[in-house]
Amino acid sequence: MTRIAFVSGMDGAPWGGSETLWCETAQRLLGLGHDVFASVAGWPQVPPALAALMGRGGVVDRRPRPTLRRRLAARAWRTVLRNPGWSSSWQSIVDFRPDLVCISHGATTCGLEWMQMCLREGMPYASICQANYEFWWPTDEASDAWRRAFQGTAKAFFVSRRNLALFETQLGDSLPQAEVVWNPFNVSWNASPAWTEPDPCHKLACVARLEPRAKGHDLLFEVLSQEKWRRRPIQVDLFGDGPWEQCLRRLAATWGLEGRVHFAGYAQDIEGVWESHHCLILPSRYEGLPLSVVEAMLCGRPAIVTDVAGNTEVITDNVTGFVAAAPTVALLDEAMERAWQRRGEWRQIGQAAAAAIRQRLPRDPAAELAGTLLALVPCSSSGM
Repeated sequence: MTRIAFVSGMDGAPWGGSETLWCETAQRLLGLGHDVFASVAGWPQVPPALAALMGRGGVVDRRPRPTLRRRLAARAWRTVLRNPGWSSSWQSIVDFRPDLVCISHGATTCGLEWMQMCLREGMPYASICQANYEFWWPTDEASDAWRRAFQGTAKAFFVSRRNLALFETQLGDSLPQAEVVWNPFNVSWNASPAWTEPDPCHKLACVARLEPRAKGHDLLFEVLSQEKWRRRPIQVDLFGDGPWEQCLRRLAATWGLEGRVHFAGYAQDIEGVWESHHCLILPSRYEGLPLSVVEAMLCGRPAIVTDVAGNTEVITDNVTGFVAAAPTVALLDEAMERAWQRRGEWRQIGQAAAAAIRQRLPRDPAAELAGTLLALVPCSSSGM
């Protein structure tokens, strides 16, 4: 029996797409009879996936969250954030006596302190990076710390080749132990929602948390405010929630988009979204590999995306979707215009997307990662 500890570096929200991979992998390991520990930020509400993990016997440490003032100060001074509950949470991991620690980063900029402690204590560890962005560039001192931390991993997982390549550029060094993995998806493998003909309008869905700095909702709003788009029978529904909702509602009203842009809330039933929508629109400024893109493709819907992170690793421009060359208003408008001119082909393009993604995507990404993690456990620890 193997003992694996998971650490989630996410503390900006109770849950998100970045948490799905490590949590479902933990579930697979529990199902195989292994012991699992998880350290997560202690929000007042317990997310359903975390409750399910606890219900199956996973040990969960809900560590105190750092205050907003501490988070902002750390960001302003570009220092590693340490919160008062960090040392006690680390002790909980030590007491668990894991054979391997798996540290999940919401982005490449978090999780360093956990990696450093594993390295210092000689504890085997792996990391999962869910996103990266061009505007992060570490100083020489910080770069040395990140290099040592990542070079000490048994395996460094990234969710797109482009995120990995960018991180190697940012460090000025290679990561030979890095590997690209897939995230689990929230639709069935054989998903095939019925196609509804546009009547009276074409319906686009933006399936993303309401965070414009990452997801670029403001770029989409500015495109839609143009007179040519106002004249077209098109509706955009935003599926997601987040602390920027009221700001985005004001922005939509300022640009006169009421009745054309709808705030649809968090979507529990993704296949249900695609029963009534024709195309995904995702104007991201940075990403990992968006689940919403993979899920739309599995459901046979084309996507309009920006050329960031892993988007073009799954979408072929003008074949299985439409790609804006960069996250700018002009280039997003250009990609949307190409898509609009071919709106009569959206169903066929979606079918091509569905076939293409199934040729690359594993049926159970969490099971694959669980097997990889078990293979990383030193033989002396696991008895393998």
